[in-house]
Amino acid sequence: MTENENLQNKIAPHITEIIARLQDAGFEAYIVGGAVRDFLLGREPKDYDISTSATPEQVKKVFRDFRCIIIGKRFRLVHLYYFRDDPIEISTFRKCPDQAGTPERPLRTGVAPEHMIFRDNEFGTADDDAHRRDFTVNALFYDPVRHQLLDFTGHGLEDIRSGVVRCIGNPALRFEEDPVRLLRALKLVGQYGFTLEKETEEALKECLDLIIHASISRMTLEFEKILRNPYGDEIIHTFRKYDFLKYVLPELDRFYDDDHGKYTMALWKRRNERVREGHYRPSISLILAVIALPYIERHFKNRPGDVWYTIPDMTDFFHDIILKAIAPHAIMRRVNANAGMNLLFQPRFRSMDDMSRYFNAAFYPNARELAAIQNDVMWKHENFEERYPIVRNRIFTGAKKKRSGRRKHSGHGRKQENKPDATPEN
Repeated sequence: MTENENLQNKIAPHITEIIARLQDAGFEAYIVGGAVRDFLLGREPKDYDISTSATPEQVKKVFRDFRCIIIGKRFRLVHLYYFRDDPIEISTFRKCPDQAGTPERPLRTGVAPEHMIFRDNEFGTADDDAHRRDFTVNALFYDPVRHQLLDFTGHGLEDIRSGVVRCIGNPALRFEEDPVRLLRALKLVGQYGFTLEKETEEALKECLDLIIHASISRMTLEFEKILRNPYGDEIIHTFRKYDFLKYVLPELDRFYDDDHGKYTMALWKRRNERVREGHYRPSISLILAVIALPYIERHFKNRPGDVWYTIPDMTDFFHDIILKAIAPHAIMRRVNANAGMNLLFQPRFRSMDDMSRYFNAAFYPNARELAAIQNDVMWKHENFEERYPIVRNRIFTGAKKKRSGRRKHSGHGRKQENKPDATPEN
């Protein structure tokens, strides 16, 4: 089966419909970036990104009958609610800016690198857009209407086949333009088992400290993606290999090689295996609890897996520990609180206490999953699954959504007046 045939058989119909609508209106439009890469690698993409010659305002006009929102300042794009309540991200072709520009807000540290980009909203062609992207494996464009796979850089398809991460253009310059590309390069290595192309690797090692200029908000956004990623543990190992983990999770980096650090990574690995096996969803509050749990055991001078005794003001204690474990990232307080609840009941699971009164409690699925992970890695209770049953409806559907009163649609409905329902708790 050719790459085109492989892609053709996997694209969701509503994505093809969106691209066909843009093309029928006279615009170029393609599936771009990670979705194309993942399909070619035989993986299911977490979402689709579409790029088009239409401006954000023109996209809104094409989809006037749907909820369509223009977002962003540095990089304006459209969120289209075409199918269910999951937005499809549509960007306009862009070219590399002629000038780096000036910061719109104070920098984290010192003076910005000379070529760092602060504005990136100059529209261009599809070829321009491909060459302004970070790596060749992220620069493939696919047209599901005409069944065309376009490789403007000339290296993308070859590098996917070879498992190579190659910067487009001068690697040192590309990392200076946007230091977050350092993280994304290593993320590709960890997630897919790729290797860095020689010049890209040399530049990355020389430019690591540029990451201090990336904003906390962007780093936190990338961190949250890693937490959800079912290969996140491999990404963390790669960060450590390249001495980059200290910029992402400095506390984990500090004790990475001791028993509690090894326990953290063993739990993280098992959590991701269970996600890939379909046992559980990639909950952020659950993985935050995994990261924080060994810190708590260290605090009580316990061995990994031995948990702890209950102490007064445990909720505040957990919150403080979680914040320390994930610094400098600022995850929502609600998610931190949920992670604390996951941790609170671990001693009871460890002791195999009766938890039947909590089976329908909101916190139970995540707390039970954290205990199941620990049981798989360390505790080894033979009858754990039978004693603590899985509540399927809670695990896979999340919190019950409020009824909005709006008219339902199946991908072809008209513009909705209300905002989409809130997503389930993470």
